[in-house]
Amino acid sequence: MGHVFVKARFRGRGVVEFEKILVDTGASFTVMPLDVAERHFIETPFTVDLKLGDGRVVKAKVFVAEGEIEGRRGPLRIMAFENAIPVVGVDTLETLGLKVDPVTGGIEKTEYYMLYI
Repeated sequence: MGHVFVKARFRGRGVVEFEKILVDTGASFTVMPLDVAERHFIETPFTVDLKLGDGRVVKAKVFVAEGEIEGRRGPLRIMAFENAIPVVGVDTLETLGLKVDPVTGGIEKTEYYMLYI
């Protein structure tokens, strides 16, 4: 399938726009560099141990922002740490009702699902 890139906008205290940002279906969360997150997003009091693809574990701060991809907007959790490479993770895709189409290598809209208990 190759790499999937999308145009994305993130809003918090400021706006960050990407003409092309990598969608990583192996990543649970969207990740940003710490300096970008601290400048533009809303910081929470939370930190997490985030396991990276190469096996390292880093301490990441948790931020929130509004995200927009393919005309879909919603509240997102964003993990941030020093020198992170920006990627869009599955949590963001699912929050916005999007998925990767493995045939076309693009993004497509899906229905929103809600679990009722």
